[in-house]
Amino acid sequence: MEESVAIRDNRKCFRVTVSEDWEMEEYEAIVVKSKKVRNYIPDDVSFCILSKLPLKSLKRFECACKSWSLLLQDSYFINLFSNNNNLLSVSKDYDDTYFILSYLKDEYTIPSEFYLLPGGVFKNRVKIDWPHPYQECQDPIYILGSVSINGIFCLRQHYKGGPVLWNPTTGEFKVIPPTPPPRSVPTSLTFQYGLHGFGYDSVTDDYKVLQLTNYGLLNDEYQSCWELYSLRNNSWKELHNCIPNRHYYTLARMIGVYVNGVSHWWARSESKYDLEECLISFDFINEVFFTTPAPSYLDVSPRPLSVEQAKKDIDKFLEKHLVLLNESIALISTYIETSTFHISILGELGVKESWTKLFVINHLPFICSPIGVGIKNNLVFFKRIDDKLACIDLNTKMIEEDLGVNPWHHGSQIGKYKKSSLPIGGRNV
Repeated sequence: MEESVAIRDNRKCFRVTVSEDWEMEEYEAIVVKSKKVRNYIPDDVSFCILSKLPLKSLKRFECACKSWSLLLQDSYFINLFSNNNNLLSVSKDYDDTYFILSYLKDEYTIPSEFYLLPGGVFKNRVKIDWPHPYQECQDPIYILGSVSINGIFCLRQHYKGGPVLWNPTTGEFKVIPPTPPPRSVPTSLTFQYGLHGFGYDSVTDDYKVLQLTNYGLLNDEYQSCWELYSLRNNSWKELHNCIPNRHYYTLARMIGVYVNGVSHWWARSESKYDLEECLISFDFINEVFFTTPAPSYLDVSPRPLSVEQAKKDIDKFLEKHLVLLNESIALISTYIETSTFHISILGELGVKESWTKLFVINHLPFICSPIGVGIKNNLVFFKRIDDKLACIDLNTKMIEEDLGVNPWHHGSQIGKYKKSSLPIGGRNV
């Protein structure tokens, strides 16, 4: 998509075309055509042009001059940039917001309920029954990737149970068969399976599920391997072009986000002595992993050893949560101790410097942890420290402090849903 902006002074008039692949050289060829022309471009005109650029290009221009390097610290420019890039507008690729409420029924059961929120309005929620394999489930249920793919969700249970593909529009579901033990490991060892991603391969018209398998060794240590399920082949295979063992930072929330054929999740190294964190991504078409280092301004807090420790040291715990703001990867960092949360947008995968902190929300003494955003990208839902669900409008900064439900501290989830009447896997699977 391209946009044109006319720049006029008392000598000349020329037009700048802004597109996603706009490079520094193109800008210099037009705007820095001569010193005279450059000196007659008002700041508000150049800022208007820059606000229409994608974040990747904007970050490259920070070195052009001091005023441009400070643009993303200016609230007026940030609002202009967000509006021009539609970061907070309604997601046009999705029809509904979904909401999963997990609540503590008693000491041993934490059931989950599934709702659709027509128009993204919470008070209009409509309850939908889970597919048959999960209707009697008394454990939390999650949706991998936080969105539906061609109308299909991939469901998983909390730490156990195999994944299920489900289309809420048609009611169709498919239970994915369990993976056999990896060929490279003795079958006598113990295994733990952690689902990490659900995605679509547009080249082969295939749906795939990514899984990390941990197996116990004789010295009580664990080793891991990555496995991939293909719906078209109805089988699992072991991946060999893998990354070092990494784990989700958020306790028990193996969710991540999915966009454009790639699944993403926030991770940290396995070693308790190494606090390195990063974004890990998996491309379902090429079946490869790649990483993006965490932004340098992001604090890395010690990981709590248990839920009890996390609740005890809640003021010291930095919660991180990935969401999609109109197909852009966003990281919400919640600072309990200072009652604030930050939202950073990633401009380019694999580039640490492309993280940009766009929103800082202060003075939320009751904030605990984010839950997600729906089709209205300006609404961020989060859990309060008193376990009530609330939301904040990033445009108006207005807060709705109590939405009438009490989510379990690791349970509830909000994301985007696209309706579809096609069978699971299309017509060819």
